[in-house]
Amino acid sequence: MAEDNTSVITMRPIYEQIGRLPHPVGTLLKVSAPLAAFWIKRGIARAASPGEKGNPDTASLSTMRPAPDMTAPPATPS
Repeated sequence: MAEDNTSVITMRPIYEQIGRLPHPVGTLLKVSAPLAAFWIKRGIARAASPGEKGNPDTASLSTMRPAPDMTAPPATPS
């Protein structure tokens, strides 16, 4: 069974990969329906209207850094 994709417009920068810049605000992305619902509920993205095209704020990328490597949290004494 194929999973349905939903189009969303980002309302916050979204990092997808370590070492790469995020998708800027206003980017049109096609994501799975459950992920779209998660992002919409938390204000990360909004549902795109049918036929809507994204309008990414590429100027904001000049102030953003690539996603850092993930590191484990420091151990806490027990």
